[in-house]
Amino acid sequence: MNSEQLIELTQELIYEATHFNVPYVKQIYADNLLIVKVDKNGVVDTMNKEQLVGFVQGNSDVNAAPFYTKAEFHYAVCDDNMGMVVMTRDLELNGKPDPKFFTLIWGHSSGKWQVVKESSVARS
Repeated sequence: MNSEQLIELTQELIYEATHFNVPYVKQIYADNLLIVKVDKNGVVDTMNKEQLVGFVQGNSDVNAAPFYTKAEFHYAVCDDNMGMVVMTRDLELNGKPDPKFFTLIWGHSSGKWQVVKESSVARS
């Protein structure tokens, strides 16, 4: 996979996750997933795969409106079995803009690509 293909895979991930596609989320995120989120005050929160799937499932169950999918890609690199994507996403939280920098670390094993680590940092 090259960097352009990794960005395309990330765009697919964003679309499917923001539209609460639970089976897709279960297969695209690694079992040992770690998500780290840093808010504007420097407070850190973490999430694992089980928590993420629960969040996506909850939104799916109530037929929540899809989240915003726009992303600006700043950097992507990929080698044989690892990739990294850095992007900005303008999310909306409680009706207010909530722009964040995201870094996704992709790993390739058992014939498939999965997100193994994800971080987001609030943008001021």
